[in-house]
Amino acid sequence: MVGNSQTKLRANSLESFNSFLSLAKEQKKPVIIDFVADWCGPCKKMDRELWKSEEFRKLNNYIFIEVDIDVNTVLSSRLRVSSIPRVIIQVANTQNDIFLDKLGYSSKNEYLRELQYFNSFNYSELYDNDDTFENMGESYRNLFFKDISKKNTFLKLSSKYFRKALKAEESSLNQLNLIYNQALSGQHKKAKKKLAKINVDGSDFSNIEQELIDKILISSN
Repeated sequence: MVGNSQTKLRANSLESFNSFLSLAKEQKKPVIIDFVADWCGPCKKMDRELWKSEEFRKLNNYIFIEVDIDVNTVLSSRLRVSSIPRVIIQVANTQNDIFLDKLGYSSKNEYLRELQYFNSFNYSELYDNDDTFENMGESYRNLFFKDISKKNTFLKLSSKYFRKALKAEESSLNQLNLIYNQALSGQHKKAKKKLAKINVDGSDFSNIEQELIDKILISSN
């Protein structure tokens, strides 16, 4: 049953942890990392109430990893895990983008809301386009468009990658992508102000850039 999100994969070494990340990348799924210890009462309570619950067992879009901080001390130190329970949901791409980093015991339903939310997306595009900052920015924005709740988690990650792209190459396209994300997040006045500084009336733009300008103007109205 290796690879089934209902199966808790125990990462007792850095090597096993990395192999589970590779598995997640192969299956194009995010990972849940549950940091525990034998002496942690709240961890055991979460195991009984949350991880063994029927509701969690229905979720199939994760690779579920358990890390005992007293066993895998190298990983725990690297991730600076000093307090538990701690749960991290991340995608297994080259940047290890974190969707959720939650410390301490919380109710079953509070965790389930987050788990069910991130379980509902198809992450294939993230893994398929994990080669350039621009592609990752676009992939996360596409996830944002599919998010009817518009939590902005994916839009923030999209902007993170477009900022990296702009730092690597200060182009109009990278600037426009960031401005478009700003408009999508509801910051319409700031988006229009930044767009005006690019001189959209007096510059020559590619078709892609012009499309972004039009989208920014439409989103800001």
